[in-house]
Amino acid sequence: MMEKKKAIGIIGSPRKDGNTAYLTDQLLDLLKDEFEIEKIFLKDYDISSCQECYYCMDHDDCSIKDEMQKIYAKLKENQVIILSSPIFMGGITSLMKILMERTWHLRKGQLKDKIGSYIIVGRRDIGAGVNEMEEYLSRLKVNKIAGVLGFGFHKEDVTKDEEALKNIQRLSNQIISLSQ
Repeated sequence: MMEKKKAIGIIGSPRKDGNTAYLTDQLLDLLKDEFEIEKIFLKDYDISSCQECYYCMDHDDCSIKDEMQKIYAKLKENQVIILSSPIFMGGITSLMKILMERTWHLRKGQLKDKIGSYIIVGRRDIGAGVNEMEEYLSRLKVNKIAGVLGFGFHKEDVTKDEEALKNIQRLSNQIISLSQ
């Protein structure tokens, strides 16, 4: 029997039971027959922000040795990478931004055979967050698929967002098709 490919949802929300986690769960549930799935919350990892030391310019690593090392391994071992973030003050969360900054050394194509996409949840002003996710995935040189936007503010708002739920289905179909 062939080993299943792996897919990971990386959530930058501080809430484990919020709208962002809900949409991520919906997607991962649709992928579970085709992929071994994992979901992580960045808030559970002790990761520092980038120190702008430029170590990563000449090395395939970061000079900071913290729990980000575990996340680097997950990025490399999963064939599908889903980044999920709510919108705070018009952009992605600081947790997701730290992940992005700390993976600058992966911009040289180390993840080029991966599939990448995103889930963003916000009430309004989500354009900057979309741009951040799109640019980041482009810089990683992954096979990027258009993400899903969920609209909501209060807990469980996205459970009623029919367009977001339809787009979760679309994204799962595209991921499965592209991974064949």
